[in-house]
Amino acid sequence: MRYIPVIGLEIHAEMLTHSKVFCTCSAEFGGEENSRVCPRCAGLPGTLPVLNQGAVTLAAKAGFALDCTVNPYSAFDRKNYFYPDLPKAYQITQFEKPICTDGKVNIRGKDIRINRIHIEEDAGKLIHDEYEGISFADYNRCGVPLIEIVTEPDLRSADEAKEFVEEVALRLKYAGVCDARMEQGSLRVDVNISLMPYGSSEFGTRAEIKNLNSLKSIVRAIEYEIERQTEILDKGEKVVQETRRFNDNHGNTKALRSKEEAHDYRYFPEPDIPPVLFSEAELSAIRESMPEMPQKRFERYTKEYGLPEKDAELLIGDKDLSDFYDAAARCNPSYKAIANLVLVELLRNLNDSGMCISDVKFSPANLAQIVKLSDEGKISKNAAKDILKILFESGGDPLEIAKANNLIMESDASALESIIDKVIAENADSVESYKSGNQKVFGFLMGQVVKEAGKGANPQLARDLLMKKLAD
Repeated sequence: MRYIPVIGLEIHAEMLTHSKVFCTCSAEFGGEENSRVCPRCAGLPGTLPVLNQGAVTLAAKAGFALDCTVNPYSAFDRKNYFYPDLPKAYQITQFEKPICTDGKVNIRGKDIRINRIHIEEDAGKLIHDEYEGISFADYNRCGVPLIEIVTEPDLRSADEAKEFVEEVALRLKYAGVCDARMEQGSLRVDVNISLMPYGSSEFGTRAEIKNLNSLKSIVRAIEYEIERQTEILDKGEKVVQETRRFNDNHGNTKALRSKEEAHDYRYFPEPDIPPVLFSEAELSAIRESMPEMPQKRFERYTKEYGLPEKDAELLIGDKDLSDFYDAAARCNPSYKAIANLVLVELLRNLNDSGMCISDVKFSPANLAQIVKLSDEGKISKNAAKDILKILFESGGDPLEIAKANNLIMESDASALESIIDKVIAENADSVESYKSGNQKVFGFLMGQVVKEAGKGANPQLARDLLMKKLAD
């Protein structure tokens, strides 16, 4: 039988605050085990939480970034359960009144609906030593502010899920909400997946796969789970609703526990934290503080600047690179030429050096000046590449670099004619071949002229003079 996968995601994103959500402990990644813990985040009796206002603002920004309604009223609840990574035996979260609702993200022309975004505290990290048969708990992460982004079951394939997570991660990075470093656990994904018989409208029984921390794992886990559930249904058996864990080494999922429902957690209003209230003026101020989102930049790059879609996608894929490009384009509106220099030469230098765009020694205005010198015919395109490399390695002024390295194009026809005469005299056989109809030889002769004249020669003038000499 044919089945349609029905997939919903829960994306857990740690927010970029300096301190934790209910105490003043550092929220920075890493650190010696249990070195960033206080009585509050350790859940000791008699302690009271104090809400981090910065986390609330970032959660609202996440809502705007994902086209959600940011609610003027939201409230916190207690989610009761005990696992060793959450020592106070309950998690402070938002259940009945989340901060954001009713969002959407467009993937491949299809809107994936977001049911809600709520604020909660992260749990600690359990470290299992299978050889010794013991586990350790590191509570440094316990209490780090988190948003959980819950989608509707609108996704239908592993690739759709991957693209959705990529887009959400990109928007959160643009909004300054989360660094989305999945390898550090700052963005983790739970996948809910069931199979629906083709032609049916009734969803099947779902399984939840917890804590996927890479795009590759998301795809592999979904594909494995589709295969597993298909095999069960084809045998006439029933899928069990449960929570499963994906084993990255073996590429399969294993049952952890039966899937809890809301009533299992015995939610009740958090008595120690007042509701979160936003005025319309406060929401407007947060909305106006948002940077231009990637989807808007893509539209500007392709429609206003005339960039190819592929180039626009590469630029918006890294906010720092996109910001650098925008700053250069404001200095010189030669949009395509600047994009070419950024995406080819600048990225090549960055990749070769292992540096980030924030590490470069020159400004966007310097790059815009290189393009201007090229556009004005003062330097060749090859010289532009050389200037950028020198600028990348040592900094400086593009015009001064061009002068110091004899890269300013000379338009002295008489000097070029002498060089061309020399090349023709030294390559009589090639000249004769060209005149006999072998047009490919022209490239060789032109190369010899450029080699003799150097990068400071005007290539168009050299080409015109060579063609004229060969025609005589």
